[in-house]
Amino acid sequence: MPFFKRPKLNIYLRLVFTFLFIVAPLYAVSAQMNRVGEKSVKEEISGSMLAKVHFYMASLDLDFGKMIRLGREYITDDDIGKLSVAASVMPDFEKTKAMLRLQKQMLLLKASSSYIANASIHISRLDRTISSNNGVDATPEEEFQALSASKQRGYSPLIAWNGRLFISLPYPEYILSEEKPSYLVDIEINQKEIAKALGDMIDNTQGGALLIDDRNQWSISSLHRPETETALREWVSGQIRSGAPKGVETIRIGAKNYFIGYEHSASMGAVLLTYLPQDSVLGPLSTYRNWFRFFSVLSIFIIAYFSYVIYRLIHRPLRTLVRAFRSVEHGNFNHVVSSRFKDEFSYLYIQFNAMIDHIRVLIHEVYEQKYRAKVSEFRQLQSQINPHFLYNSFYTLSRIAKNEDYEGVTTFAQYLGQYFQFVTRDGAGEVTLEAEWMFAKTYIDIQAFRFSNRITVRVDDLPSAYKKREVPRLILQPLIENAYNHGLANKKKNGEIAITFEASGNQLMIVVEDNGEELTDDRLKDMQSKLASEKTPLETTGLVNVHRRIQIQFGEHFGLRLSRGSLGGLRVEMIIPLEGEGGL
Repeated sequence: MPFFKRPKLNIYLRLVFTFLFIVAPLYAVSAQMNRVGEKSVKEEISGSMLAKVHFYMASLDLDFGKMIRLGREYITDDDIGKLSVAASVMPDFEKTKAMLRLQKQMLLLKASSSYIANASIHISRLDRTISSNNGVDATPEEEFQALSASKQRGYSPLIAWNGRLFISLPYPEYILSEEKPSYLVDIEINQKEIAKALGDMIDNTQGGALLIDDRNQWSISSLHRPETETALREWVSGQIRSGAPKGVETIRIGAKNYFIGYEHSASMGAVLLTYLPQDSVLGPLSTYRNWFRFFSVLSIFIIAYFSYVIYRLIHRPLRTLVRAFRSVEHGNFNHVVSSRFKDEFSYLYIQFNAMIDHIRVLIHEVYEQKYRAKVSEFRQLQSQINPHFLYNSFYTLSRIAKNEDYEGVTTFAQYLGQYFQFVTRDGAGEVTLEAEWMFAKTYIDIQAFRFSNRITVRVDDLPSAYKKREVPRLILQPLIENAYNHGLANKKKNGEIAITFEASGNQLMIVVEDNGEELTDDRLKDMQSKLASEKTPLETTGLVNVHRRIQIQFGEHFGLRLSRGSLGGLRVEMIIPLEGEGGL
């Protein structure tokens, strides 16, 4: 059996490539110029689009933030308080003066921004609405109900209703019953002015701009292009789910490719984007590229003819190159080929050696990329932890203040300050176990103000050998929070949480256990299966979050273990290694 089964076909192809390399510099320069030009144009477009989007989004954030601040100031106005509480005992003259003062304030609020179409105060007990546009009138009940009870306020300051857009500020803001708020300040947004501002962003008549709500409840467009806008709204929803806050992308809508520059505003709960057809910018470059391809094909035919003429002159050096490829196929990435002559094959040999070097570099980069992906996942999981007990803490602080326990107010405020200083500080993603434990005890001290009459906490001392151990931030407090919020949520009295440390060999086990009575066997199995699953969603919190972060940091042999404890409730065991153990 011959060494090379079809030498004529393969050698001929190699000859064609050799001649291509001879004339390659001219084509390489031309292709590079085309690529550089196209890349430069794309970068300029991307930079310009991103800068415009950022500028206008920052401007909108500033304007809408100002509206909300002004609206909140009016909530505390004395005239509103009197009219909502004591209108029935106020003289008509005083009542009229108060309404006129409020109307003047609404006029000032409207005049503060061109984006405000109308500013109103709805006072439920008077059944009156005082607005900048209509003065004093009967309260529109349907509008009042919609703005009072809207669920959109939970994720965005803007509320869409009947094709209109509002900022709604009810008082009190959080109503625990079905009663109406005492009064409500609403700011109707001038969508035409926003659309006009969006139009000012666009330099190209074929482009456009959109302001879209996170949940696709509303959108404002500079131009009315239904098909394009529908596709963009769907695309934006996908970008929000992926967690990308801003950027420039290329997408295809219908038969056209579009440049899309976008930025997400968390404060507005919306995305601002501009779009531009790719052909309107890169059309001349595409024409040049087509001519380049034509001459490239013509050159290939010419080279193919000369390659056939000198076919037999290169058979031997080509076999050397084939042997080298065979060696690489068997995993030998240290194979080097050389030539005594400075000819086309010498160039091929050099490129072959460069290719092998590049493959070795790529192998290293793939490993590094996997490492960086794990680090990125770690930071994303860490950033999702959020102190959900914030509102309850403020209610507790209010209760202590009402009881005139000023020392308790001071102590509780210090605890809150220490808590949020730890949670919100920037920098490294790791802290010492001692710092993590002190933060957890601060959390326990805060909760003691709320649950001291029905929950007791027993804690062990942290072993001194582990105090300087570096661990991911916020891995112990979520376990204790889980015991409070889930294990003992319905425990009316005699609740108990035990926190212990058990050192064994090269590992430390931190145990958090409660005596909750609602942990069923099915619920425990479900929680255990979530920890064991390899397909855990990225957007998780609590026990699964902590488990994944520990495994990312120290390896799959560490993390959390769940079982039913001796107290009767959930027992959570956190396993971490000694210094130097585990890791990526």
